[in-house]
Amino acid sequence: MKFVEIFRHSKRGEGKGLSDEGKELARQARSLLAGHYDLYVSSPKERALETMQAFGFEHYEIDEAFTAVNPWEPYDADVTKLAKDRKMTQLAACLEIPEALQVLKLQGETFLGAVRRVARKLPEEGRALIVSHGGILDAAALLGCENYSLDSIGGEIGMCEGVVFKIDGDNLVGIEIKRLPAN
Repeated sequence: MKFVEIFRHSKRGEGKGLSDEGKELARQARSLLAGHYDLYVSSPKERALETMQAFGFEHYEIDEAFTAVNPWEPYDADVTKLAKDRKMTQLAACLEIPEALQVLKLQGETFLGAVRRVARKLPEEGRALIVSHGGILDAAALLGCENYSLDSIGGEIGMCEGVVFKIDGDNLVGIEIKRLPAN
């Protein structure tokens, strides 16, 4: 079995990088990390790179496959309207619009393909650490659940929280959610 841990980047500041609060949150999230990784990968977005650095890692690969996407495009207007009308997150709204949900699942499967590609690089029982983005991470994590619902993973993946994808051969055999302790 191989383990690919993917964490959502930390809180963004006014620019594209992390806020001071985001840097502190990433330092706190270090407690969720495994003791050793065989491979380190980051999305090329500044907030992901800075999160990896705040985790304490300076040497890592950059992989476009883990870049932020709007995983329910081209239904963004419908998702945004439903989220606003029902006072819910966009991801939760996406799950209620069949066409957007279909696109979300497809994006999750594409993301999971990148996870499998990373797993192939690892030794048996090896671990990779990846910093990526929310929405698309949730979409892939839900593929490892019996039901494709946010309840299956305890709600959306928060800033600096993660998912461990357990890969056996080329198969996703399970996931584990890594949550920050509630304050």
